[in-house]
Amino acid sequence: MEKKNLTMDQLNVCVSLTAKDRDSLLEQAKLIAESTAHIAEWRVDYYDERDDFEKIIQVLPELKEALGEKQLLFTFRTLEEGGEAAIRLPRYKELCLTISQSKQIDLIDIELARVEFLGRQFIQEVKASGVKVILSNHDFEKTPDDATLIFRIGVMHQFGADIGKIATMPQTLPDVLRVMGLVTKARAFYQLPLAVISMGDLGKISRVSAGVTGSILTFGAIGDVSAPGQIPVTELTRMIENLA
Repeated sequence: MEKKNLTMDQLNVCVSLTAKDRDSLLEQAKLIAESTAHIAEWRVDYYDERDDFEKIIQVLPELKEALGEKQLLFTFRTLEEGGEAAIRLPRYKELCLTISQSKQIDLIDIELARVEFLGRQFIQEVKASGVKVILSNHDFEKTPDDATLIFRIGVMHQFGADIGKIATMPQTLPDVLRVMGLVTKARAFYQLPLAVISMGDLGKISRVSAGVTGSILTFGAIGDVSAPGQIPVTELTRMIENLA
């Protein structure tokens, strides 16, 4: 089955793999393969053997086969940004380089806060393997002001991201509306493709309207959610299609 490429000019629906072991991971991958999602995100921070890079690489070919035509996004979400596990900076760097150089993934999520220490050369090394880089920033407490968010997008652009991702927690409806307008505001300064998300129940509308507001990624769920406010992927896709 021919793999569908990531499209930078329209919305792509992503679903996270959150299984803790190999067998569960492959079963979850088969469900995603049959779903309406375009991309599967392996949240390896959920995986019990996340500290064994060799075992991670060994399961990647099986995972890709189970996913069929779906693109594979690799993510280790750190505790600091809402993930399931801690990882030291040198190990984080080693993991990102090892996985990207395996040529078994299509995209990799790298947290902006780590890149600010690891530098632009690190991103260039990752991209040299043909992997697209999503530079991400998550705030689970608040929605910073527009100037702060656009500044972060500018830093993502300067570091060489292929896609920038901003996810924030709203406290009020105006917070949600500001995030929904962020892509339009940022385009006055940068042409970097963006995924912008307002999290939680209050921010669910931002996931549904992502294609209308210019975001190229939105995240749904099959089974357990990997972030607050995610909507089951079948329901999410139906709502998106109704807005088209």
